[in-house]
Amino acid sequence: MNHINNELYYKRLRRRRDEIEMTREHLQKEQRIVDENKDWIDHAAYQSRVDLLDRLTGWYLDEISRIDQALSRIAENKYGLCLACHQAIEPKRLDIAPEAAFCAGCQQLREEVAEV
Repeated sequence: MNHINNELYYKRLRRRRDEIEMTREHLQKEQRIVDENKDWIDHAAYQSRVDLLDRLTGWYLDEISRIDQALSRIAENKYGLCLACHQAIEPKRLDIAPEAAFCAGCQQLREEVAEV
């Protein structure tokens, strides 16, 4: 990857990270509202809401972690190289998922192994 592309992906990753942080702040506010509201008539509805907010928060934290790892690879000048085979990650894949750490072939293999 050349420097211009790294800069483009860096900006996209930073922008997405900022969006996620704003969403997480909203989720935290929602969790406080749910926790402070002691008038839940239906405990199952309360628990469902809490579980949903917890899953969303976990999902966003995982995405932030992947973005931070990609930003580190940019800083180390290793961005765009597959962590498994060390070949270039397909540009189309990076356009779709700039935080991608593996080329399509290695990612597919990882998913197949995880299913077993």
